Amino acid sequence: MAAPDTWQKRYWINTSTNYLRVLLRLGGGIVLFRLTYQYLEPAAFGFYSLLWSLFGFTVLLDFGLGFTVQKAVAEASAHGRFAEASRLVATVFWSFCAAGVLLLVVALAMRGVFLDAVKVPAEHRADFSRAYLVFFVFLSAGLPAGLFPEMLRGLQRIDLVNWLLIGGLAINLALLTYALLHGWSFPAVMLISVATAVLPNATAALLVFQRAPGLSLFPQHFHPASIKGVLGFSLVAYTITFTNLIMSRTDQAVISVMIGVAFVAVYQAGYKAAEMYGLFAVQLQDALTPAAAQLHARGDRAALLHLLTASTRMTTALVVPLGLLCAAYLEPLVRLLTGLETIGPAIRQTGWLLIGATLSSLLTSSCSKRVLMMCGWEKPLLRASVVDACANLALSFLLVRHFGVAGVAAGTFVPTVLVGVFWILPLTARFTERPLSALLREAYLPGFFAAVPAALLLGALLWFAPIDSTAGLPDLAWRGALVGAATLAGGWKHLRSLRH
Repeated sequence: MAAPDTWQKRYWINTSTNYLRVLLRLGGGIVLFRLTYQYLEPAAFGFYSLLWSLFGFTVLLDFGLGFTVQKAVAEASAHGRFAEASRLVATVFWSFCAAGVLLLVVALAMRGVFLDAVKVPAEHRADFSRAYLVFFVFLSAGLPAGLFPEMLRGLQRIDLVNWLLIGGLAINLALLTYALLHGWSFPAVMLISVATAVLPNATAALLVFQRAPGLSLFPQHFHPASIKGVLGFSLVAYTITFTNLIMSRTDQAVISVMIGVAFVAVYQAGYKAAEMYGLFAVQLQDALTPAAAQLHARGDRAALLHLLTASTRMTTALVVPLGLLCAAYLEPLVRLLTGLETIGPAIRQTGWLLIGATLSSLLTSSCSKRVLMMCGWEKPLLRASVVDACANLALSFLLVRHFGVAGVAAGTFVPTVLVGVFWILPLTARFTERPLSALLREAYLPGFFAAVPAALLLGALLWFAPIDSTAGLPDLAWRGALVGAATLAGGWKHLRSLRH
């Protein structure tokens, strides 16, 4: 039987391995992004980026059941009753296997249509077609395999997920670097990239069954009726996931269809900095979802409110100065990532707008959505997410015609800020049963005060030690280290408050 404070006992090991993984991913990402940007032709790079943007859409094939499995395992861990979850988990697993086969069949049937839709140049069609096939074979296999990391997360063993992903990242970095430098074919590059992403998830199965005694995936546990009790939650989670993907994954598709796949490379140059910022900033909140599920299963509302308030303070204290840091040094960061000597206005505008959208989402939604989803508040979140996604997509299509790739970024920024401030924050206040002013004062204001020293230090660096156009990794590293240390010092008290 799980101890009442399982999530707290594992919080720091989960979080530290999160950051080890993300640091390796960021470091490897810098190397691989620059290599792919330089060694792949613009059309190949755009096609590669577009396919990887589609990778995230596999979660749409689970109808929210992957997230439901994480919740079910987390709740089972609160009482040690894993056998009771076998019917649900086995049913979802075998359903995902069938969905993976169906996905592959549909992808094969649509291959020619897809290549025509994204305007693949004739001279690249054969290679792009093979890369497309490789991508979807592994994508289909990855659908059921993706359940196992979700189960480990539900068991509060995010650290084990991270070690598997770290191994995959190391193999990915070594093989892709060798392949790009030695001129391997585009399909071979795609094979390395997608295989090293899927295989760690499959390996997680061994760790799940060691730590969840009684849990079984044998076909005799397949029982479709077991899904009925969680279908409402699953469908809401599915729709929220779908709207999140519209906001995060369709920009490349909009650009490809409206102005051509080659322009994705321009967008990606600005997008990458915001992506790295968001990836780094969300790691501290990764343990909130299974923690909230476990506390909600035990009916511990006081602990839930503490979890929400403390995590919001911590997030505010850390993400504000880090967002300012990324925005201030956007140009040298993009030059480092891409090797470009000149950063055009479209790249700058795209980067700043997406960093702003990421900061807004982190402040207003990253903690509250994780907690509220596990406490029966998924339907109000659904309505907010649908409005946000529809506005995002509509504005992106409208603005790309007039402002190019920067218009697509603006289509993300505007609804993200408005929905977060005027919808998610009031909803969170209702959940806490406190006025919005009290939520802002208790959860946000201490975090903003904690961020002031790091923000002042950044301002001093910009004034007294400005960075020039020839700046490289060492110039960015020491400035980032100073601001990062000040950020950590300012937010340390809030980090500790989440642990206790």
